Order: sequence, then structure tokens, then C-alpha cells
Amino acid sequence: MKRTIFLPRAQTARASITLWRASSAALGSAAVLVGILAIVPLVYIVIRALEADAAVWERLWSRQIPVLAGNTLALTVTTVFLSALFGIGAAWLVERTDLPGARVWRVMLALPLAIPAYVAAICWLILLRRGGFVDQVAMEWLGFARGTFPLPQITNLWGATIVISLCVFPYVFLPVGAALRSLDRSLEEAARIAGLSAWATLRRVALPLIMPAAAGGALLVALYVLSDFGTVAMLRYRTFTLAIFQQFAGQVDRSAAAILSFILIGMATPALYGAAWLARRERQVTRTRWQPPRLVHLGRWRPLALLAIGGLTFFSLGLPLLTLGGLTLQGWLFPTEVDRIWEVNNAGVLRHALNSVGLAVTAATGAIALAIFPALVAVRRPGRWSSLLLAACQSPFALPGIIVGLSFVLLFNRWMPALYGTLVVLVIGLVFRLLPQAVTANESALRIVSPSLEQAARTLGQSGARTFQRVTLPVAAPGLLAGWVLCFVTAMKELPTVILLRPPGFDTLPVRIWVAASESVHTQAAPPAFALIAVTIATLLLVTRYRAGMEKALSQS
Repeated sequence: MKRTIFLPRAQTARASITLWRASSAALGSAAVLVGILAIVPLVYIVIRALEADAAVWERLWSRQIPVLAGNTLALTVTTVFLSALFGIGAAWLVERTDLPGARVWRVMLALPLAIPAYVAAICWLILLRRGGFVDQVAMEWLGFARGTFPLPQITNLWGATIVISLCVFPYVFLPVGAALRSLDRSLEEAARIAGLSAWATLRRVALPLIMPAAAGGALLVALYVLSDFGTVAMLRYRTFTLAIFQQFAGQVDRSAAAILSFILIGMATPALYGAAWLARRERQVTRTRWQPPRLVHLGRWRPLALLAIGGLTFFSLGLPLLTLGGLTLQGWLFPTEVDRIWEVNNAGVLRHALNSVGLAVTAATGAIALAIFPALVAVRRPGRWSSLLLAACQSPFALPGIIVGLSFVLLFNRWMPALYGTLVVLVIGLVFRLLPQAVTANESALRIVSPSLEQAARTLGQSGARTFQRVTLPVAAPGLLAGWVLCFVTAMKELPTVILLRPPGFDTLPVRIWVAASESVHTQAAPPAFALIAVTIATLLLVTRYRAGMEKALSQS
């Protein structure tokens, strides 16, 4: 016969407290371990740079660093300015005016994030190079002699600025659009009653309220530009990332590559912590009453507004897709001898796509799983210690992908040579490349879970792991899924980390694009580029729809 033993209430409470403390200690230890591992690449690069010979430092300071710093800063400033112009202007037209098809434009203007900037650079080079599409049209249809039609030069600062801005302006458009949708109409009405004109109300009321969102997006653009490698390499615009790759890949001087990485980290750090500060500031904003803003009637300006939005959508999304689609069909339907040598076929693209998807799924899942520990500590134990831990986990955000790849190459080559050149190292490198995004997304997702729900489950005798599984995870699932999608898209597009860490014979879509474009075999670069964009856009649309269903189910439960 079974016997049921009833513990006294005090003894049950003491057992619950003991389990609480044990699980809290385990959570804290896991979070600290993740934070330590996250800063290892950063610390190693700094140590390697400081150990370099003084002659190397002197040579770099006198010959390369001033020029590289000037080029990198110029590209960052111009791209941030143009992206802000595109993003804020498009957001205002879509969200605050009676522009037809606002819902469609809202989606279309977000999709350029799925197009890697280096892919867009390839498309523009194909169109504007001598002998390219525009030159051919000028000769055959306009009667120009070969080489006489004036083509804009894009292998310079302004070309790189325009190409990158057309891909990254959604970083500004999305948060500014959300801020404009959330503005309270009563604030603007009060300004108009006080005698301000429509322009003065926009300048003195609306713009200051959306500036934190715009500044946060601009800082993300700055971090993107500082870490970009593929675009500047394609356009032959020499910045720190390109110089680091050339120093390392050419085996010129790995200590020089570490020094250049050290300087670039110093340039990226202010933008990283500026973005973190703005994120904390935005979380403190609360609203008690809200009225939707009134839309501005465009009137006779409506055709011009449609032309502006349509032109931005075409050049950022339509033109790359049309170029890649046309080249893909050309390579498949009318293959040249070069295409036959490169083995253009569906099987090759499918193999590279499967490699990319498998790698991205593994890395994104690993990053989200690891980021749970520091994110939980930051949300449930706010304070100086948790802020320091969060900063450590987000520090890889200051490391461009090429520096992450370089640090793991140097680390594993020196301390674990048996793993060097294996798929394990590539996955580890990508996981820590994605960790800052995962931590930020997880922190936002976990903040919506009320601590009282978890405390109630613990009071009922549930363990920490059981409470997380049955209470925390279901509520935070939509936000965690959004973070996973962000990591997946980033991993799908990642180029420098994969180039430096991939094992021999393991090609992904970005690697295939890079190799073919470097050899100017654009009909071979187009199919993997088109597949990369298609997979990324399909994933974004499917998961967004699934997440909306999850949020609806949670709201009804």
C-alpha cells in the first residue's frame, strides 16, 4: 500500500527556498561563463595588438592608419546621413500622410534588409561597368560608340555610400515609423492651438520625439558600416576591414592585422554603447493616454511622393532582384564556356543553400540558447553587476565579422590546432558573432514576463527549469522567435567570418557569391545571390506570420 508523507508547511517553504537559491546560483554561473567566453576574442585581439613590435605600430601609424581612419570615418558619416534622410523621409510619407498603399510600402521598404550590401554592389557593378548592361544599351539603342557613354563611377566614397545606404536605411525607417505611429495627436494639436504653424509643429514637437528612434537606427547603420567588408572590397574602397583581410589573407603580418583590428574596435565602441544607452532611454518612456495622429493630405504633391517612394523601393529592392533574376536566367538558358567550367546547375545552388540554412539555423539556435542566461540575469537581477555582464555579452557587437573570424583563427590555431579548420570552429565563431543580437532580443522578450507569474509557480513547488519551461518560455516565445529570425538572417548573410573559419570544401551562398564575383563571373554569382535573398525573404515572411499567430493566441488565452 502506498503511503503519502505530508511535510510541514515551514519545511516545504525551506525546501522551496533552497531550490530557488540553487537554481539562481546555477543561472548566475552560466551567465558569467557566457560573458567570459564572449569577451575572449576581444581580449585576445587587444593582447595580440599590444604585444606587437613597436616598429610595426610605427609603420602602421605613419603609412596606413591615418588614411584608413579617414576613409572609414568618411564612409560612416556619409552613409549615416543618407540612410537617415531615406529612412526618416520614407517613414514620414508612409506613416503620417495619406499616401496610397501605406501597408504595402511599409513591408516593401523593410525588405531591403534581406539584401546583403555586397550583393547590391555586385548588381551595380554589373549595370554600370564598361561593357555592362547600361553601356550595352547605350551602344545598341542610343548609338554611342564603345566606351563613350558617360557612366557614373561607383568605385569610390560616394558609390559605396549610395550602395550601402540603399540596403541599410530600413534600420532607420523601421524605428522611426514605429515612433511616428505612436505619437500622441494631442501634443501636436496643443502646439497648433498655441499658434505654431504646421512646419513649426513638425520641427519643434514631432521631430524631437522621434529623434531617439532615429538616432538609435543611425547608430546601427554606423556599426554596420564599420563592420562591412564585402561591399568595400567589391567597390575597392579601402577601409579598416579590407586592410585587415588583406594583411591576414596575404600572410603579410598577422600582428599588423591585430593592430588594425584594435583601432577599429576603438572606433566601433562609442557607437555600440550609444545604441545601448538609447535603448535604455526608450524603455523608460510610458504613455497614459493616446490618440492616433492626423494624416497630412498631400494634395497635388501626391504624385511626387509616390514617385519618391517608388524610386526608393525600386533602387533598393527591385533593381537588385531584376538584375540577379536576369543573370540567373542567362546562365541557365544560354550558358557560356565559363558557365560550363563553373558547373552552373540547380544542384550546386541547392547544396550551397542547404549549407547556408543548416549553418544559420545551428548558429542562431545556439546564440539564442546561450543568450537566455545573461538576459534572465539582467531582467531578474537589475543592478551594476548585471549591467556589466550584459555589456560583456554585447561586446562582440563592437567586433566586425572579420575581426571575430580573425580572433578565432588565431585562438584555435595557437591553442587548439586539432579543431582549426573544422565545422565546429565555424559554428562557434558564428554563435559568438550573433550573441549580442541574441542577448538584446532575449532581454526585450523576457521583460514582458511578469515576475509574479514565475514567483507563483515557484511557490507551488516548481523548479527553476520547470518554471521557465511552463511559464516564462510560452509568454516570451514571440519575442524569442523574433530574435532568432534576426540572428538567422544575419548568419545567412555573413561573409567574412565564414570565409576565414570555413573548413575546406564547405561553401555557403555568400562564399559562392564572393568567389564568383571576385573572378568577375557574374552569371555564377547571380544564382546563389538570388537564392540567398529568396530564402531570407521567405523566412522573414513566414516567421512574421507565425509570430503574429502566436501573439494572437497568447492574447486570447
